Amino acid sequence: MTRSLVRAEPIMLASGEKTWTVVGSDHLPIGDVDEWLDYLRGQKMSPNTVATYARHVSLLLRWLDLRSASWEDLTFKTLTMFLQDLADGSIPLDGPRKPKARGPRTSKAVLAAVTNFLDYWKLEGRALEDLRLYRPAQRSSRRSDHLLAHIEHKRPRQESRLVIKGGNARPPIKVIGFEEDFEKLLRAARTLRDRLLLSMLYDGGMRIGQATGLRHSDLDPATRRVRVARRLDNANGALSKQVDTFDISLPPRTFTLYAKYLIEEQMAAGVESDYVFTNLGPPVGRPLSPANARKVIERIGYRAGVPLTPHTLRHTHATLLAKLGWTAPQIAKRLGQSANSSADIYIHLASTDIEDRLIADAPRLWPEDTTT
Repeated sequence: MTRSLVRAEPIMLASGEKTWTVVGSDHLPIGDVDEWLDYLRGQKMSPNTVATYARHVSLLLRWLDLRSASWEDLTFKTLTMFLQDLADGSIPLDGPRKPKARGPRTSKAVLAAVTNFLDYWKLEGRALEDLRLYRPAQRSSRRSDHLLAHIEHKRPRQESRLVIKGGNARPPIKVIGFEEDFEKLLRAARTLRDRLLLSMLYDGGMRIGQATGLRHSDLDPATRRVRVARRLDNANGALSKQVDTFDISLPPRTFTLYAKYLIEEQMAAGVESDYVFTNLGPPVGRPLSPANARKVIERIGYRAGVPLTPHTLRHTHATLLAKLGWTAPQIAKRLGQSANSSADIYIHLASTDIEDRLIADAPRLWPEDTTT
């Protein structure tokens, strides 16, 4: 099978930060891709996202290289052919690996990266006249009941001409029993470190990258608060998705677990590390990576008989807040989200919750009619 030398490669920036580029058949970085990746880094995209986008765009450039074509020659038809070859496994992978078919979710992810790359260069004034990725969106047949709908003036909405059906992510499973199930998880955890990690995710709604990036200086037992900061130099690759630093309050049990873990596991093992979560086995003391922390959580769930991922605990925390009457803006603030609407996906209220709330509020919602 014909091979192409185009591939994504990890590199080290002058700052010491690890990132990615895409090299061509001459083994040198492709300038157009490097400029686009620099733009993504300037937009404070996470290193993992930059790496994923680089790998996905390298698939398109490898496909074009095998046809002796340039990305600037792309048309809608040839881009459609690329997606077809991507789906059926006709695009050779780099190195000796065998080509493989991609499912809808992977194809959508690749298309998102490719579209971002092409949109960037169209805005920069590069040709691409024959590549029309968007069309005017069809108007909805539903009436708008928005209060100001009659005076709103919006730009014509655009939609992608490339639609890949299927592959939508399933909504995350949440812990149904809340405290009851959380107690099962605590009992299934085999170390104090793992119990503390569970508490950070369940009691604080933190992401796994935020928890594994915590330093001891971020925790303030006196006020029971934790500072969540985005650091690009974490030795374990942990990264907070939120750009801004924010504080969260945590319950007493979190700091009780922290104190016991610090004394009975870290200090007892002679660990001297700035990181809160470290390896307890070889290599002892190295910062716990997000990938290994994710496996720890999944194994705890398996032993407890509770389907579990770190994000399950985050969703469960937000759902509990919603059941207690928190608003979407309040939940977004708690989770460190920049937009209030971001909290909507974390709220999974059952119909019984809504019915119970309706019954409780009925006297105020529908006062008894005293007119006769």
